[in-house]
Amino acid sequence: MKKESSRRKFLTAGAGLPLCRLAAGAAQPSATQIEANIPGKGYAQVGLKGERIAEVTILGPERPGKVCIAPGLIDIQLNGFAGVNFSDPDLRPEQLISLAPKIWKTGVTSFCPTLITNWFEGLDRNFRIFEEARRADARLARTIPCYHLEGPYISREAKGTHNARFLRDPDWDEFSKWQEAAGGRIGILTLAPELPGAIEMIRKARQAGITVAIGHTDATPEQVHMAAEAGARMNTHLGNGNPQMIHRHRAPFWAQLDDDRLVAGMICDTFHLPPEVVRIICRVKGIDRCILVTDAVHVAGLPSGPYVLVGVNIELLPTGQVVMADRTSLAGSALTMNRAVSVFSRFTGVPLQQALQAATANPARFLPHGSVCRELAAGQLANLVVFRPESDALQIESVYLCGEQVVSAG
Repeated sequence: MKKESSRRKFLTAGAGLPLCRLAAGAAQPSATQIEANIPGKGYAQVGLKGERIAEVTILGPERPGKVCIAPGLIDIQLNGFAGVNFSDPDLRPEQLISLAPKIWKTGVTSFCPTLITNWFEGLDRNFRIFEEARRADARLARTIPCYHLEGPYISREAKGTHNARFLRDPDWDEFSKWQEAAGGRIGILTLAPELPGAIEMIRKARQAGITVAIGHTDATPEQVHMAAEAGARMNTHLGNGNPQMIHRHRAPFWAQLDDDRLVAGMICDTFHLPPEVVRIICRVKGIDRCILVTDAVHVAGLPSGPYVLVGVNIELLPTGQVVMADRTSLAGSALTMNRAVSVFSRFTGVPLQQALQAATANPARFLPHGSVCRELAAGQLANLVVFRPESDALQIESVYLCGEQVVSAG
């Protein structure tokens, strides 16, 4: 009970608008009935009342050609989208507010805005912008369960596109200032466990109810297991964020794969991980410990060409791959979650319901209780996506956010 209380306090301190309450004057959603296939269960009628699912009734076996329904997709690692860079030093609240409908169109009803390695003031400023945007728009507040901080406590040898000028060792006092700026809503922290002070940082973060993820690391196997023992529970984009040259046996990847306490975040865009690696991760971890992330940056949805990310020159190639301008590293992705689900299912051969689980129920376990839809069940928030399954990407038909239809077909 004490740990749960601590978590709730950290993630709701300074809260503005409630997670699921319509703005003053907005019309309350009326009772809604949706008939669709629930993958793996059957053809069903899902009844909505207000902001929640009222009932789910299976009417019979799945019906070919009919649309499918699932909990709204969740992306716990999103750096930007459609030209909006969350780490932009000139980021404005209205940019976040206007971006949300574009994200909903990909089937995502909940995402964690992610800030990457930056100078102190840059991170402090943009967490405050996040908070200002949430206070200004009720629907945005319902879409963002918490924030993700990736860096600056990561390895220089495995920094990827993170700007080396801003990398540093873990500092709880410094982090606490960012947490204050974020209204207590930094819910996920990615760090490298081999850095001085990292293990103690993990313990403190865990006690505060923050999910710690291992990423951009060159840790030894022993350091990976120490991090898990201290409370780390996730791998940020497993198989990426590694040094260019690694030891064949003692690379951190193997320990991260081996330790059952660490779930595996994966970027399934066909560039970050080849099919056989995705299959191996899924087989070793099991579907319950697989989480799909996009790690998308602001170039997602933009024309190919050169761009800048926190002072680093990057390029979106015509193939859809995002790389550093010097081609030494990948630089995030241009992936959308509706495509990630399809690619993961195709690469692993798992049925659609399990691929959806990796983008819904699994990440939901690491988010504040009650902030997202975890399953299609009475009492859950009515965050829903209606879609047609395709081999390349789920074709989104409609999206509901706390019972309100925010995306409609056509």
